[in-house]
Amino acid sequence: MKRVAFNTEMANSFENGTGDHLNAYDSESEYWYFSSNYTWPCSDRFPYLCSVSISAICIAVIGILGNLAVIVSLIRGKLYKKSSHMSILVLAITDIMFLVVFIIQEFIYFPNEFYLNRFFSAELCVIIFVMINTPCLSSSLNIIYLAYERYVLVTNPFVYMDKHTPRTVVIRAVITFIILAIVNLAYAIIMTDLSRCPDFILIPTYYGFITVPIIGISFMSLVFFHCSKVYKIRKLSNVQGRHTKRTKQFLHMTKIVYIIVITFILSQIPYLIFDVVSIFESFDNNIWPEEYYDVILHIGIVACLVNYASNPFIYWITPLSCAFKRSAIKHPPRFSINTKSETVP
Repeated sequence: MKRVAFNTEMANSFENGTGDHLNAYDSESEYWYFSSNYTWPCSDRFPYLCSVSISAICIAVIGILGNLAVIVSLIRGKLYKKSSHMSILVLAITDIMFLVVFIIQEFIYFPNEFYLNRFFSAELCVIIFVMINTPCLSSSLNIIYLAYERYVLVTNPFVYMDKHTPRTVVIRAVITFIILAIVNLAYAIIMTDLSRCPDFILIPTYYGFITVPIIGISFMSLVFFHCSKVYKIRKLSNVQGRHTKRTKQFLHMTKIVYIIVITFILSQIPYLIFDVVSIFESFDNNIWPEEYYDVILHIGIVACLVNYASNPFIYWITPLSCAFKRSAIKHPPRFSINTKSETVP
């Protein structure tokens, strides 16, 4: 993620008293990068804060293993034939993409960027930028889609069964990923004319104008889904029948989605603050003390990675899962052969 490298490098410069982080790469450090074959994490020449980097890579590895377990379980159990489970499968894939790219950029590209940039053209920076940011934003929007699936299922299950299919989930996710990739590609190409590679990756000037609206719209959408769902359920609270029974029957998955959404919201707050600050700084308005940049961004690193790494454990390893299994044993669901209700998770 573009802000992670900027964070750790800047924090290290503050600790060592090296001065302005924008001019941290002088001729001596550049010579060192060119003369070094590879820089290992936490070595003497590793440019980032070791404790944060090690914590980050541990969280990322755990997240990759957890999401792989979710993907294997969904495929082996053929649960992807249900729309909500397909949404979870898509979310797990984008989470893995982000976590893998994070490890690559944090421990291969950024510590050795001058070595790599000597042998590759500026196009490498564009590719790296798109690879870093597209899975990140795509995963965020997939969480919104997951919440939207539950919203439609609870408020209007018949529309959900007719129009919300696993194929729709996949098509929507692919289109979203392509659109975000195009947006990031356009931004990176424009920034190559305004900034030297890899400066626009380390310090993503004006990128807050993209991320803040996306995260803001995501937050407002989640609040709207919740408030609208609560209102409609209360409005239909006196109505007894199939809709009420089905709402209670699938309460387990809805609770899990709520936990995933709340984790997502909390994890985005530090980076949202940073993006807002970066927007003001684009107009030469410094509203955040420079010495606190490393604090908010270190918190953001851990919080963001926890969000992407925790989803599989929220879904599979929670008391909610045990409660759902006990409920299913005591009250097994009954489906009509003449309806599509068996496709509803």
